[in-house]
Amino acid sequence: MIIGGLGAFIAPFMVSLVVEVIVGAFFAIGGVVMLIQVFTTNDGWNARVTYLILGLFNTVAGVMLLFRPLEGLMALTLVMIVAVFVSGLIRIAVGVMARPEPGSGWVIFGGGLSVLVSLYLMTLYPEVSVVLVGVMVGVSLIGEGAGYIRLAYGLKNNVSVAI
Repeated sequence: MIIGGLGAFIAPFMVSLVVEVIVGAFFAIGGVVMLIQVFTTNDGWNARVTYLILGLFNTVAGVMLLFRPLEGLMALTLVMIVAVFVSGLIRIAVGVMARPEPGSGWVIFGGGLSVLVSLYLMTLYPEVSVVLVGVMVGVSLIGEGAGYIRLAYGLKNNVSVAI
């Protein structure tokens, strides 16, 4: 996983496009499944209308992501930046509500850092769209790989591994 993460840092644009295509395929397939549920469900008209609306939305979104990858990549990047921002705000609120518990300051600090990073990324948008998803995948893979190495090291040496 660490090697894959380093590879994502070498070619972040390609990784970003691959992720975007995978997300598009999942949206399109999920939308088609929901459209099939319109005709196969026994849950009544409310469920059928819900499946129809969600199925159409997901199918159209998936097809757009598949056939307009650069625009889709921009949209996914914007969604990711907004998600980091909202997550940071929520962590700040949780940290403030948890005061004076130990560690609440760290939660507030982490939330504030997420808000600041997302605001910085918004200043770089849309230029950052072509690489941000790939860089995030790289960071995630490296973090996961390091975690597995730590777990394996602890299991090999019969050491308790705190997670």
